[in-house]
Amino acid sequence: MPFARSVLAAATIALVGGTALPAAAIQLTPHRATYAISLDGSKPANRVNGADGQIVYELRGNPCAGYSVQLRQSTDLATEGGQVNSAVSTATWEDGDGNSYRFRVTNTLNGETPEEADGVAERKDGRLVVKATKPEADTIQLGKNVMLPTQHVLRLIDSAEQGEPILEASVFDGSPDAKKVYDTLSVIGRGMSDPKGLENAATSGDLAGRTRYPVTVSYYERGAAKETPDYIISFDIFDNGVSRNLKLDYGEFALRGTLISYEALPKEECAK
Repeated sequence: MPFARSVLAAATIALVGGTALPAAAIQLTPHRATYAISLDGSKPANRVNGADGQIVYELRGNPCAGYSVQLRQSTDLATEGGQVNSAVSTATWEDGDGNSYRFRVTNTLNGETPEEADGVAERKDGRLVVKATKPEADTIQLGKNVMLPTQHVLRLIDSAEQGEPILEASVFDGSPDAKKVYDTLSVIGRGMSDPKGLENAATSGDLAGRTRYPVTVSYYERGAAKETPDYIISFDIFDNGVSRNLKLDYGEFALRGTLISYEALPKEECAK
């Protein structure tokens, strides 16, 4: 499940090498999921005393129509310097073969003028080319073997089902500046279906009895000299693409995202 990256939110947002997975290999469920944000008490926090907020994630579409994602995250941090609010909104569309991508990302800190990224990415001769309109008009050549967000999710699930414990991938989602590529390292655990410890929202409807896999994804900015990741995201992902038990680790502090509601949305017919 890809999440938007910002001062507080990192792809959570997460989740082929320029080619599609086999037809109908994995069926993502269109859905709307809501997560309550809190400070992760298991990690010492530097200058952060508390956190409160919410993530609303909505996925629609299929391999024929493509996948659209709407994500809204609002986070209030209680810090030694006072209250800090971050509001992130993303709207994306990705075609079913991972060759075309439309993105719009807005990040607002304390209600000030938002930072925005907007553009289109197209795969040409295997290379991902981005034409951005915000934060400035530009054309960026990202090269080959760069995945788009839903491609990454599909490959994570495929790797999990194949029992592959490690996945390395370069991923572009448009945030935060319409040009950054992150090199990711995913560690994938064994599947489980035991309902023990699950939230009520994760045991109802079409999630009941589904296999889920624990995943930890470390994000490294491509070309950066440092060896430690910019951030780490952990979550359980069900075999239909729904996530729970989020942990967003930013180094100095970490946030938890608890699944509080889940709704499967109507599916559209697709021959693929």
